[in-house]
Amino acid sequence: MDSAVRLLVADDDVDMLELLRRTLTREGFEVVPVSSGAEALAILRRDSRFGLMISDARMPPMDLEQLLPAVREVAPDLKIIVISGYSELDGYLRHTREGAYAYVAKPFKIPDLLEVIDRALGRSESAT
Repeated sequence: MDSAVRLLVADDDVDMLELLRRTLTREGFEVVPVSSGAEALAILRRDSRFGLMISDARMPPMDLEQLLPAVREVAPDLKIIVISGYSELDGYLRHTREGAYAYVAKPFKIPDLLEVIDRALGRSESAT
Protein backbone atom coordinates (compact mmCIF):
# COMPACT_ATOMS: atom_id res chain seq x y z
CA MET A 1 0.00 0.00 0.00
CA ASP A 2 1.26 3.48 -0.86
CA SER A 3 2.07 5.86 1.95
CA ALA A 4 -0.34 8.72 2.53
CA VAL A 5 0.13 11.87 0.48
CA ARG A 6 1.27 14.73 2.72
CA LEU A 7 -0.75 17.92 2.53
CA LEU A 8 0.29 21.23 4.05
CA VAL A 9 -2.89 23.10 5.01
CA ALA A 10 -2.70 26.77 6.04
CA ASP A 11 -5.67 28.75 7.35
CA ASP A 12 -5.92 31.30 10.16
CA ASP A 13 -9.55 30.28 10.83
CA VAL A 14 -9.14 27.63 13.53
CA ASP A 15 -12.53 26.03 12.78
CA MET A 16 -11.81 25.76 9.04
CA LEU A 17 -8.33 24.39 9.73
CA GLU A 18 -9.74 21.70 12.03
CA LEU A 19 -12.49 20.81 9.54
CA LEU A 20 -9.93 20.40 6.76
CA ARG A 21 -7.56 18.43 9.00
CA ARG A 22 -10.27 15.98 10.11
CA THR A 23 -11.83 15.61 6.67
CA LEU A 24 -8.60 15.17 4.73
CA THR A 25 -7.17 12.78 7.33
CA ARG A 26 -10.34 10.70 7.04
CA GLU A 27 -9.79 10.68 3.27
CA GLY A 28 -6.37 9.08 3.82
CA PHE A 29 -4.08 12.09 3.61
CA GLU A 30 -1.34 12.96 6.08
CA VAL A 31 -2.26 16.53 7.00
CA VAL A 32 0.12 19.09 8.47
CA PRO A 33 -2.08 22.00 9.63
CA VAL A 34 -0.67 25.50 10.20
CA SER A 35 -2.36 28.75 11.12
CA SER A 36 -0.20 31.25 9.24
CA GLY A 37 1.72 31.78 6.05
CA ALA A 38 4.93 32.28 8.01
CA GLU A 39 4.46 28.93 9.74
CA ALA A 40 3.79 27.22 6.40
CA LEU A 41 6.95 28.72 4.92
CA ALA A 42 9.03 27.69 7.93
CA ILE A 43 7.83 24.09 7.58
CA LEU A 44 8.53 24.06 3.85
CA ARG A 45 12.05 25.37 4.46
CA ARG A 46 12.69 22.40 6.77
CA ASP A 47 10.93 19.80 4.61
CA SER A 48 9.38 20.50 1.23
CA ARG A 49 8.21 16.92 0.61
CA PHE A 50 4.51 17.64 0.35
CA GLY A 51 2.18 16.44 -2.37
CA LEU A 52 0.13 19.61 -2.22
CA MET A 53 -0.49 22.79 -0.27
CA ILE A 54 -3.91 24.23 0.51
CA SER A 55 -3.83 27.83 1.69
CA ASP A 56 -6.28 30.52 2.66
CA ALA A 57 -5.71 33.65 0.60
CA ARG A 58 -5.86 36.07 3.51
CA MET A 59 -3.85 35.30 6.63
CA PRO A 60 -2.40 38.53 8.00
CA PRO A 61 0.34 39.52 8.28
CA MET A 62 1.58 37.25 5.42
CA ASP A 63 -1.09 36.98 2.77
CA LEU A 64 -0.82 34.90 -0.35
CA GLU A 65 0.80 37.76 -2.29
CA GLN A 66 3.88 37.35 -0.08
CA LEU A 67 3.56 33.62 0.53
CA LEU A 68 3.30 32.36 -3.08
CA PRO A 69 6.63 33.76 -4.30
CA ALA A 70 8.38 32.55 -1.14
CA VAL A 71 6.92 29.05 -1.55
CA ARG A 72 8.01 29.04 -5.20
CA GLU A 73 11.62 29.66 -4.09
CA VAL A 74 11.57 26.79 -1.59
CA ALA A 75 9.34 24.28 -3.40
CA PRO A 76 8.99 25.35 -7.04
CA ASP A 77 6.97 22.31 -8.11
CA LEU A 78 4.53 22.27 -5.19
CA LYS A 79 0.94 22.69 -6.35
CA ILE A 80 -1.07 25.15 -4.29
CA ILE A 81 -4.83 25.27 -3.98
CA VAL A 82 -6.06 28.65 -2.76
CA ILE A 83 -9.23 28.78 -0.66
CA SER A 84 -10.84 32.13 -0.02
CA GLY A 85 -13.99 33.66 1.36
CA TYR A 86 -13.43 36.53 -1.02
CA SER A 87 -14.55 35.91 -4.58
CA GLU A 88 -12.39 38.54 -6.22
CA LEU A 89 -11.62 38.04 -9.89
CA ASP A 90 -8.43 40.10 -9.53
CA GLY A 91 -7.24 37.87 -6.69
CA TYR A 92 -7.99 34.73 -8.65
CA LEU A 93 -6.12 35.97 -11.71
CA ARG A 94 -3.16 37.25 -9.69
CA HIS A 95 -2.82 34.04 -7.67
CA THR A 96 -3.02 31.77 -10.70
CA ARG A 97 -0.44 33.92 -12.52
CA GLU A 98 1.82 33.64 -9.49
CA GLY A 99 1.59 29.86 -9.51
CA ALA A 100 -1.55 28.75 -7.70
CA TYR A 101 -2.97 25.57 -9.20
CA ALA A 102 -6.61 26.31 -8.39
CA TYR A 103 -8.82 28.78 -6.55
CA VAL A 104 -11.74 27.47 -4.47
CA ALA A 105 -14.27 29.93 -3.04
CA LYS A 106 -15.55 29.54 0.52
CA PRO A 107 -17.99 28.23 1.43
CA PHE A 108 -17.24 25.12 -0.61
CA LYS A 109 -18.56 21.60 -0.61
CA ILE A 110 -16.06 19.01 0.58
CA PRO A 111 -16.59 16.76 -2.50
CA ASP A 112 -15.76 19.73 -4.73
CA LEU A 113 -12.52 20.40 -2.84
CA LEU A 114 -11.63 16.69 -2.96
CA GLU A 115 -12.14 16.71 -6.72
CA VAL A 116 -9.72 19.64 -7.09
CA ILE A 117 -7.21 17.87 -4.84
CA ASP A 118 -7.47 14.68 -6.91
CA ARG A 119 -6.94 16.64 -10.14
CA ALA A 120 -3.92 18.44 -8.67
CA LEU A 121 -2.41 15.12 -7.61
CA GLY A 122 -3.09 13.57 -11.01
CA ARG A 123 -5.55 11.06 -9.64
CA SER A 124 -8.51 9.81 -11.56
CA GLU A 125 -11.82 9.36 -9.83
CA SER A 126 -11.65 6.04 -8.10
CA ALA A 127 -14.18 3.98 -6.27
CA THR A 128 -14.10 4.63 -2.55
